[in-house]
Amino acid sequence: MKQTVKIAIFSGVIPSTTFIEHVITGVGKQHEVLLFGVKKRSVRYSSKQIRIHETPSSHYLNLVVSAYRLMLLGVKSPKSVLLLFKEIQKYPKIYNKWIWFTKFLPIVLYRPDILHLQWARDMEFYWFLKERFGIKIVLSLLGSHINYSPILIPKMADIYRKTFPQVDAFHAVSQAISWEAQKYYAPAQKIKVIHSPIKEKTFDFYRPPTKHGNRPLELVSVGRHHWVKGYIYALLALAYLRDHLGIVCHYTIIAQGEVPESLLFMRYQLGLETLVRFQSGLPQETLFVKIQEYDALLLPSLNEGIANVVLEAMALGVPVISTNCGGMAEVVHPCETGWLVPVREPEAMANAVMDVINTPEQALQLIAQNAHDFVKAQFSAKERIAEFLKLYHEVLIGE
Repeated sequence: MKQTVKIAIFSGVIPSTTFIEHVITGVGKQHEVLLFGVKKRSVRYSSKQIRIHETPSSHYLNLVVSAYRLMLLGVKSPKSVLLLFKEIQKYPKIYNKWIWFTKFLPIVLYRPDILHLQWARDMEFYWFLKERFGIKIVLSLLGSHINYSPILIPKMADIYRKTFPQVDAFHAVSQAISWEAQKYYAPAQKIKVIHSPIKEKTFDFYRPPTKHGNRPLELVSVGRHHWVKGYIYALLALAYLRDHLGIVCHYTIIAQGEVPESLLFMRYQLGLETLVRFQSGLPQETLFVKIQEYDALLLPSLNEGIANVVLEAMALGVPVISTNCGGMAEVVHPCETGWLVPVREPEAMANAVMDVINTPEQALQLIAQNAHDFVKAQFSAKERIAEFLKLYHEVLIGE
């Protein structure tokens, strides 16, 4: 790939999710990476090739910065200014015209060769950059925007069917999500499955699991507070363990944001107040150490791409119990790398917990080692970043 290539890795916020930040850091070691969006907090990158062009959240500062950018674009390409003004006319309100203009302006001004969109929903707004300005589009297929959003929002499905056939390339985190995208006319030959990169240092935290006598099993889930995470079914599984199998387990949900009333009420209704606790999200390395205090990680989700927290737990040596949703079966292999149970079946989840309890320590350590080795082979950052670079190269040369 030529050295002057500019790749915009776009999620709309700076910094972005852990996965996206891994990609930014990896690609930035070899090529110029442009970051556009609102800056949520201060961030520094070791590579000088990673350049931040933020859209200020302050309206006054945004006015000043955008006026300067508009002047630069007017000198550089008056035609681009006209095309941009024409594009924002589709927004009905003056305020919306202004907001979208200031979002689009830096992208048009600093014109990347490739715009790598991280969220499929953004196709509705940023698709014109390919049509009007010739910027090549790579779209990541990561999870909710493919798995259930177009089902809940028919307009989104229509947008996907219109735009997906013209996308230059897709990155899918799992084969399962690739198949979902093809339902909206994403060409199979344009989809590249690239697993989420896990930082090499994550594997250094590995510690084999140990049994702890007769104390209650400690379970943990990590994720956001959202219905798709299926925490309600985990609570039902805990109640089933206690009421039908005579097993008491402790369960911690580590998640950002306010705990939903539905979860708090269900915990009360099931009499699990002393067994279930909620904890706010933690920084990544702190989370790594915290997770290893538990006997198993539970993923009760209704849908996922491939959950990063499962990959990280496997890398760390924490046994995993996951629902068979999305692409999870691609990494959680029953009796080899973890336990896989049907979606929305608390009894099956409870029986998997019993299996963990009854598995001898040596066998448990073998499963954990298998999981660690699998993730290290399939998800290590160096190889995954090389796959992204190859994908960008293929897009630029038109393969």
